[in-house]
Amino acid sequence: MSRLILTVLCFMTVQHLFSQEIKGAEGRWPVVNITPEQARNKAIEEAKKEALRIAGITESIKAADVLSTFEANDRSSQLFSSFSSIELHGAVTRYEIVKDEIEKNSIDGLLYAIVVIDATVKKYTSVADPEFKIDVRGLRTNGYRKGETIVFSVNPNKEGYLKIFLFENTEEAVQLFPNRYEANRRLNAKETLRFPTVVGIDYTAEKSTTDKQEHNLLLFVYTKSDIPFYGDLTAQRVLGRINEIEPSEREVVIESILISE
Repeated sequence: MSRLILTVLCFMTVQHLFSQEIKGAEGRWPVVNITPEQARNKAIEEAKKEALRIAGITESIKAADVLSTFEANDRSSQLFSSFSSIELHGAVTRYEIVKDEIEKNSIDGLLYAIVVIDATVKKYTSVADPEFKIDVRGLRTNGYRKGETIVFSVNPNKEGYLKIFLFENTEEAVQLFPNRYEANRRLNAKETLRFPTVVGIDYTAEKSTTDKQEHNLLLFVYTKSDIPFYGDLTAQRVLGRINEIEPSEREVVIESILISE
């Protein structure tokens, strides 16, 4: 136990050397043809971008092809864009909302969602390793009926460690793998690992809402070393933890799971 704690503490100390605390980063978005909650979510993303600009991190916005899938479900859209719609030389690893209001603009007369955050920004010292990749196959693009089993496979180019997280909304996260039945392990290069990995257990499609259709997200986090995800697994904590890992040390694949009645 002491060895694990020491490893985590050393990792956090190294991360701190490349982190910067940003106070009062503001984002705003007009409440036009969207709900106030949707405008608030967009304002949060703008505040994160502002924190990155203040920290002096250059950014390049890229189109996220899968993002359009979630336009009908803003919670999933917000979660996806939090990690994947911006390609950066750094990331917001943690943030706290210090102002969250809807105000009327005196110039254009529109209502705006205004969010101010205090954020921790990590500057990356590396770029993604183009050879450190995983191939996820077998997930059905046309979705699943409630109660159906979900099977898939993962094939890595290089050896590493895999964590899989399930997001049903922007608040909660569940670590799907490893779990109490499927042990953590190192994957070998070119090894095809089929999920579930143990006979006698199933991954079952379940819905957390009464909607006829529900979008969930599966996050596949593949790392060169065995990096623990500790504490309460909220969506924000998981994404923040991923953003703490240098791009050269990780590969992340995001898959949409559509579940219908």
